[in-house]
Amino acid sequence: MEVDLPGQEPRIVLNALLDPSDTLKVYLTRSRGILEGREYEEFFDLISNADVYLETEAGDRYSLEYVDRSRPFDPNAFYRLSDFVFHPNQSYSLVAEAPGYETIRTSQVVPAQVPIQSVEITRLGPDGSWQNSELVEFRVRFTDPPGRNFYELSGRVFGSDTVEVEGQPFLSMYFSDLYPRPVNPSFEKDHLMRSVLLFGDALLPGQDAELVFRTTVPTDYELLEVTLHLAHVSESYYRYYDTADLQFYNRGDFLSQPVLVHTNVENGLGIFMARNTAEHVIRLRFEE
Repeated sequence: MEVDLPGQEPRIVLNALLDPSDTLKVYLTRSRGILEGREYEEFFDLISNADVYLETEAGDRYSLEYVDRSRPFDPNAFYRLSDFVFHPNQSYSLVAEAPGYETIRTSQVVPAQVPIQSVEITRLGPDGSWQNSELVEFRVRFTDPPGRNFYELSGRVFGSDTVEVEGQPFLSMYFSDLYPRPVNPSFEKDHLMRSVLLFGDALLPGQDAELVFRTTVPTDYELLEVTLHLAHVSESYYRYYDTADLQFYNRGDFLSQPVLVHTNVENGLGIFMARNTAEHVIRLRFEE
């Protein structure tokens, strides 16, 4: 018996993040049909002969250059647009053409940056998770713009101190992701693969927004810096990470519901997403 499986022809898979603070890089690979084998080979099939363009609202078109930094057993190639200034609230489109594939197109609007207006910190005492640590609560305030908005909060912790080792000064340093734990469980997504809070403004109380979370920090460093990143992200950014991470989280669980990973590429697969990030640095000191 023969079974017809439509839609098995290869398509262009695009992955790109538009961030005004970084160079635009577009990754193109080839999709595989469900019946195609992958014996001995676990790498993506890179597409190196494509023409990739960025189009602006004004109709201008810019060609991206192909950059191949692959090494043996480590494919790494992309299309790059250098020295281009992206403007908030402007729409940009990517177009990719390659022999043997349908032309693909996708668009994103650059979100406006949403600054952190204030951060209130409350020390909650020893955490107990490890020696010389304390649980700290952060109350982050910002203004949620009109319309439907999505956000990602992340951060990092850096500590430094000079200690004496065998009579010699030694610089001790500490690095860690923030690992924010929201006080409101509605903001928590157990399936996310990164230490971030990813949420929409439907969870916020209004235009004067407030996000409260807790984290554990070390107390035995003379200097402790906490850097907060509040990224205003596109809906496609939010939906892609929400669905892709959930699919990975459910992998191997035959009782879980199937998850369709979000894509926004016309005639192809993959994701084009955008973010605009504000940074806020806090210095903490813990007295003996």
